[in-house]
Amino acid sequence: MPIQEIPPFNAAEFRNAMRNVPGAVSIVTTGKWPGRHGLTLTAGCSLSTDPSSVLVCVNKSAGAHDTIKASKAFCWNILAAEHSALAHKFSGQDGSKGDVRFSDSLWQELETGAPSLIDAICSFDCRMVHAHDAGSHTIFIGEVVAQTTSKDREPLLYVKGSFAVPKSHDGLR
Repeated sequence: MPIQEIPPFNAAEFRNAMRNVPGAVSIVTTGKWPGRHGLTLTAGCSLSTDPSSVLVCVNKSAGAHDTIKASKAFCWNILAAEHSALAHKFSGQDGSKGDVRFSDSLWQELETGAPSLIDAICSFDCRMVHAHDAGSHTIFIGEVVAQTTSKDREPLLYVKGSFAVPKSHDGLR
């Protein structure tokens, strides 16, 4: 059997392949009014329970990036199914930036002062403890200093280039 030739690696093809990997949609926020910033992302996860910590991967070109570094704080807000319009807004698809992105929803401050979405599935208010350079992104590790939780809500997912909502225990709608 002949050996199949493997095409050279292509970053654009990698990006397209990653669109097939489902991810929970979240908004990472930082700063205080009038300097609040936030962005939509799927590159976040829990890291440790002792100490309680999470990590988020933020593109260096994002408006929130430098504010996270300077303030050493961020809030990781996990979005519910009904937050798709908010996810679009914080992804910058409507051209909005900074504080304008916070006008359509209710926000509160927990321990660090970073904006926490009141009706998020859960929000993790974090003190940044490490920042690791990772090419186009920085991996921010945050120790959780406060959190909120709202139970029995369907999460918003991102897969195949669009937002999706899982059916309760039956896969995607």
